Amino acid sequence: MKRLILFLLVCSVAIACSTASASIVAYWRFDDVGNADIEQWGPVAAGNPLPDSDGQSVWRKAAHDYSGNGNHLTTWDHDWAGFNWTADVSSAAVPLTGASNKLSIQNAGGLPAAMTWSEQSLPSGTNIETMTPAAFTIEASFKADSLGGYRTIVGRDDRYVADNNGDLAALYFQTMPGNEVAFKFADLDGYWHEVISDIGAVTTGQWYNMVGVSDGSTMSLYLDNKLLKQVDLTLSGSANTALALGTAFGGDWESGTWSIARGLYAGGHGDRWMGLIDEVRISDNALNPSEFLGVPEPATMLILGLGSLVALRKRRKS
Repeated sequence: MKRLILFLLVCSVAIACSTASASIVAYWRFDDVGNADIEQWGPVAAGNPLPDSDGQSVWRKAAHDYSGNGNHLTTWDHDWAGFNWTADVSSAAVPLTGASNKLSIQNAGGLPAAMTWSEQSLPSGTNIETMTPAAFTIEASFKADSLGGYRTIVGRDDRYVADNNGDLAALYFQTMPGNEVAFKFADLDGYWHEVISDIGAVTTGQWYNMVGVSDGSTMSLYLDNKLLKQVDLTLSGSANTALALGTAFGGDWESGTWSIARGLYAGGHGDRWMGLIDEVRISDNALNPSEFLGVPEPATMLILGLGSLVALRKRRKS
């Protein structure tokens, strides 16, 4: 019994160290109560609007980046393209960390758009807009009010980066017309990669946790911690499967900008998300499933495991 408990402790430490080693580039929780940079425009509370950038004419921080890198988000014009905070969340606490989770965001108008703006946020660490990671992970919780068509939860703006179609952006993390979920991106060699679930993977009115992982050789898509599909990137013929970064720009976007609740196609904003989004995290390495935000923290699992062992031992003694 003592040896088994010691083994569980060692495993827990190993898992915790593995989780701690994850290189998080941006983490938008939307639980920003008390953040002075945000609350100078009004209290962070359910039903209130997120600060907007007046059509990207002025910098106002709308969501704090909890990675520590300073990749904060702003939003477009609230009246037609902004968001409100809501108390409807996927869980009361983030399973992996145990952090309290009280707020998410929901589109306030019919053309929602949130984005990074590094020229204004001035990241102090890794700049998410200039990175081209060889391996990376995208995580997000979402709840759709309506589906159908292409609806992007997380995107990366660009054009002319995919050789098969120059109108494609660098990345889409989205739902599709048949209620599939999908993870798609262009690489630095110009190849287009995508992994798409079966039809009918999601429905409206229900929270989901989605994760897309690329380790440079395999691309994986998870929904609620279940592996849906994988793609072998080595079969594509690409010599460099790192995430693409081009040099194109438009009147309201630049190469490398990351978006929330909208995508980009043919240089135009589109693929709007109608519903709620929460706990968006981007890492510049390939996380394993034990490191996903939707997986219970190692310490919790250890406590449950030790409790079961103690109970079992007591029953045997009695």
